Amino acid sequence: MSSPSLSTCRYFVKRKKRYCRMTVKQGSNYCGEHLPQERESPSESRIGTEDVKASRKRVACPLDPTHTCYATKLVKHLKVCNVKQLRDAQPDYIVKGINCGETSIESLPHVPLSQLDNSTLDRVLQKIDVAYESMPHVPEIILAHSVLKDELSNDTYGKDVRKHLLQNASLIAHLQRADLVRDDTCFIEFGAGKGKLTYWLAQAIKEQKSSAVMLVDRSSHRHKSDNKLKNETISLDIIRVRADIADLALNSVKEIEHFKNKVGIAKHLCGAATDLTMRCLVQAMRGEAEFHVAGMVVAFCCHHRCEYTPYVGKDYLEKTCGFRPSEFSILCSIASWATCGSGKSRSAKSTETDNGSVGDQNGSDSVSPLQKRESIGRKAKALLNWGRVEYLKNAGFDCQLINYTSTDVSLENMCIVSSRKSTTK
Repeated sequence: MSSPSLSTCRYFVKRKKRYCRMTVKQGSNYCGEHLPQERESPSESRIGTEDVKASRKRVACPLDPTHTCYATKLVKHLKVCNVKQLRDAQPDYIVKGINCGETSIESLPHVPLSQLDNSTLDRVLQKIDVAYESMPHVPEIILAHSVLKDELSNDTYGKDVRKHLLQNASLIAHLQRADLVRDDTCFIEFGAGKGKLTYWLAQAIKEQKSSAVMLVDRSSHRHKSDNKLKNETISLDIIRVRADIADLALNSVKEIEHFKNKVGIAKHLCGAATDLTMRCLVQAMRGEAEFHVAGMVVAFCCHHRCEYTPYVGKDYLEKTCGFRPSEFSILCSIASWATCGSGKSRSAKSTETDNGSVGDQNGSDSVSPLQKRESIGRKAKALLNWGRVEYLKNAGFDCQLINYTSTDVSLENMCIVSSRKSTTK
């Protein structure tokens, strides 16, 4: 690792594994941001050091604690802070925490499974088995869409590219199967990233009249597929909104309010982002202005990253399944067992059933401890997902929880397909 030059800051940034590259004043070792790290000079150890220290003291910015400013210049800094300017320029559809759920509910600390006593873990495992037995069967419905036929026949693509194409083909086909592909519809992809799913969806619906696709993501990505769409001859409106789903008041997005139908889509939204998306859509429906959500297709991911406060299925887990709030993080951690990996190919899992469980759970010698562990993890995932189904049902949707692709393609192979009851075309 190269040492810092005499003109740059000597503060080592652990996150970036390098020294800060900001320039420094002559005679100083640190930039203004990292000045608190600097030691007193011999002259400052004599009389008058308190005044010197006071003038050089830096404090965290109240608007954004990731940067600092001189305490004596805080008032001036707050007037010109970049964060303040960004906040002042925020559109009407950004409302801090609007989709975060019951914020009065205290977030419960995560306790690693290794730190739990056996009786607590056994109690939760028993509840998982009992609740799963009462849960409806989850069918496997793997579909394909003609718009991706040529891509899937391309032999030059590797396994990873093909995996995403297969998932996209099934999700788009499920939109069609649920009668959600209609004229005068805005399709909204949450957690869109580079927009690969939106790109293929746009190809599938480009003949629809007066329709649009909107991509929502909190980051700004390079090489976005929506840029590719804009360069193609396509009649769809292409809209991208940079926002955290937690803060998105969807019914305040002016560009989409005139569309008769809105349809939510998402592939592999991590943990809490799935719940934020469902809250976002339902919250928009309950606003003062008419906002018709025709339905949604949401594929799940990373259940171990679910959070208790925004999670939408608390009533189901607590009232129907008997889980305590303190057991939620345990359930989420157990869900990770389904995808922790065994080192074997998924096709070797001959004991998997069509609803994603694994073999006999009653101590059969033919089932390994690892297979049992993965089976329990899949059960935990299914319960977390079914809680989301119940939430959407209570919000007026007809819902189906399905395995939309095989575990050979992705271990995260479950999605919800939902549509509003008695919707008009």
